Amino acid sequence: MAENRNAQQVREITDKLEQGIQELFESERYKEYLNTMSKFYRYSFNNTLLIAMQKPEATLIAGYTAWQRNFDRHVMKGEKGIRILAPAPYKAQEERDKLDPATQMPVLDADGKPVKETVEVMRPAFKVVSVFDVSQTDGKELPDIAVDELTGSVENYAVFFEALKQESSVPISFEDIPGSAKGYFSHVENRIAIQENMSEIQTVKTAIHEIAHAKLHGENQPEPEPAWKVVMVSDGGTKRDFSSDFKSEAEAISAAEEADWHFVDENGFEWRLEVEEDLSAIQKIQKDRHTKEVEAESVAYTVCQRYGIETSDYSFGYIAGWSSDKETKELKSSLELIRSTAAEMIESIDAKVKVLMAEHEQVAAANEVKPSYLDVPVYYEAANYAFEAGELDECRASRDANLACAEAIEAIINEHYSENRLSSEAALSTVLERFSSERVQCVLANTIQQKSSDGRISPQVKEWASAIFVPQDDRTSFIVDKVNPGLLNLFASEFMSHREAEEKAAPTVTDNRDPEVVAWEKDEITSFEVKVVDVVTPGLEKPDAPSATKHRLTTEEKQIKDAVMDRLKAQIAQNNDGMLATYRASDHSFKVMLQYGVRIEGNTVTQNGEPLFAIHRRHSTKKTQGCYRELTPTLEYIKRDKEQTVKQEKPSIREQLKAAKSQTERKTPAKSKSRDMGLE
Repeated sequence: MAENRNAQQVREITDKLEQGIQELFESERYKEYLNTMSKFYRYSFNNTLLIAMQKPEATLIAGYTAWQRNFDRHVMKGEKGIRILAPAPYKAQEERDKLDPATQMPVLDADGKPVKETVEVMRPAFKVVSVFDVSQTDGKELPDIAVDELTGSVENYAVFFEALKQESSVPISFEDIPGSAKGYFSHVENRIAIQENMSEIQTVKTAIHEIAHAKLHGENQPEPEPAWKVVMVSDGGTKRDFSSDFKSEAEAISAAEEADWHFVDENGFEWRLEVEEDLSAIQKIQKDRHTKEVEAESVAYTVCQRYGIETSDYSFGYIAGWSSDKETKELKSSLELIRSTAAEMIESIDAKVKVLMAEHEQVAAANEVKPSYLDVPVYYEAANYAFEAGELDECRASRDANLACAEAIEAIINEHYSENRLSSEAALSTVLERFSSERVQCVLANTIQQKSSDGRISPQVKEWASAIFVPQDDRTSFIVDKVNPGLLNLFASEFMSHREAEEKAAPTVTDNRDPEVVAWEKDEITSFEVKVVDVVTPGLEKPDAPSATKHRLTTEEKQIKDAVMDRLKAQIAQNNDGMLATYRASDHSFKVMLQYGVRIEGNTVTQNGEPLFAIHRRHSTKKTQGCYRELTPTLEYIKRDKEQTVKQEKPSIREQLKAAKSQTERKTPAKSKSRDMGLE
């Protein structure tokens, strides 16, 4: 029952296919079919046509369970499936002549008749299945499966056209073609010519069209084999076909002799069998110019559509006239040829583009001009100081250079290591082409200091590295960590030799520094004396006497003062003790300064560009370890309060009352008496 039902479904869908082929050859329907073919070129002609008939906008199809199992998606409720044909071969018993394994000839019994045997064979069959487009499903997002369109950079066009040249079976050249033709395929010269100076898109489209011509109708196509037929010939001059499809003349003659056919008709004409070449068979194989153009244009449209090349100028208005005098079998044969040729071209171009793009990227990587950091100075100060000094750009540039240097050392050591040997001199020379010797020293010293417990690094290298000052910030970020420590040791040893040679070659500089500094460097200082002195900020002289009215800090100003003092203490500790400093400013202080727009500019604390506090720095009078240690400073409020100034211009009520009382108590002077009336 199930077999009958399946056979009925197959028959129904086969009938639809026959009808679909006849309805296909309308301009727009035909373009829809080719669009579908460009997306499902791996499917058979029948299934491609079925998809185009039922859901031409489909992009990716799969079965109901396949969507769940392979893509973690489910078919939405109420969606109607696309019915296609799926292979369903079955086993059957078949009786055949038994063959001799050695001679492959039939085995005969005693009577000379072939011996029969029953064998199990697989017989082809099909069943109707339902599939669903991705637009009919919901669930997990699919990875990007779309083909890259050729609308990007020129490099893509160059790679793609090179793939087309490799795909073509004949040479491709550019020339000035007379007339309006954009290109042609020459059967005589066996080459493709393309009009020069066209746009890249038009050049690609023309090349695809002519390559299709060369593949479909080129000289490399097998010539139609001659065919022979047996005909009935009468003495009256009438001729009729008797038997055809003979591959050779001898085969046709043998068939005519075996037939031994003679006939006399009612008119007394004698009929006999003759052999002649079947020219009609050759004509059926050889296609007319119109058919060739339809096939080439269809293949070109399908391939262009696959790669997102503009196809709006393609028109198939002539397709109905071309198909009108063709039988269904002949139409189906041309469509299958178009599909198989387009599929072959797409798969081959995809493979070639992939290889060419990989080669292109390798060449680009080899020719890439790597950035140089020779002019970027090494920044040794902490990030806190860089922020306060307005040198964040210099700090970041140095940090980026450190990271790049560490990565370059790793890559170059790996490149120059082969056969258990490191070309340390060549590796170092390559690194020093991009980075200064000071930078390389900083990165190597930092790495070795971090790996001080590794026994694969020699004590000499460790001792050298320990004497190098390394910035404290982000020390763990620029470490040469992706190479064997033994190779790193060889590289560092080579650098030490190079550095020593540099120092020897450098001109001698007279040391005019303070003797106490030199003594500190030589570790000759054993004691020190501390004396506190005040350092007056220029332009902000400390007043001789305290002001009559002292400013009372607001809550905001108190927070700012505490944050500034915290930052100043950290800065002073860094300046005094370097990498041995233990005091660190809190993140809260940093946030407070950012919140209120506060900056430390030299010996002045500003808020939004206006002076707020003066920094009175203090230093010891006796040098310690070669320098005068800076002590905790003091902050003096110097902000001019505009509101207070205005208020001070007008006397207070108490002062006004006091002034009025003094005026009342003041004695009025006596009037002078004068007898001289002329004085009035």
